[in-house]
Amino acid sequence: MEKYSDCMLIYKISENKPYGEINKKNYDKMKKALNAAGFFLDVENGVLKLQISQYGYERKQKRNAGRKKKCALKKENGEYGLYRYSDVVYMMQTMMDKEIADRIEMPIATFYRHKQRLKESYYYRSLDLNRLKDKEYLDGVDNNFVF
Repeated sequence: MEKYSDCMLIYKISENKPYGEINKKNYDKMKKALNAAGFFLDVENGVLKLQISQYGYERKQKRNAGRKKKCALKKENGEYGLYRYSDVVYMMQTMMDKEIADRIEMPIATFYRHKQRLKESYYYRSLDLNRLKDKEYLDGVDNNFVF
């Protein structure tokens, strides 16, 4: 399958006044529908960005066929949860890959494969590199998927 990790369109656009209300009404619906199909849409200050999520698009194309992704479980205060991209990015600031893999109890080869998917993700590309040690910021960024 063709790789789409760097596939993005960016256009400077202007809006005709008669369509302003229609666009406001349908923008969130369109964004949600495209996101479900593995595409990310953003319009800000007259700039339209459309990007393919390599992982999301391939999942839709393959219709979830094949081996299912294994997720890393974490136990906090007696409750179980899942490690998310934000947790791993936060740990990457102070820990080596082997230490992170050991902490999340994941084989190192699997960790590298998941880390590569993380680094190709829209989530990782949209991060402010000066705020990688701010856990609240990392948790609040869109598309914070399960690692």
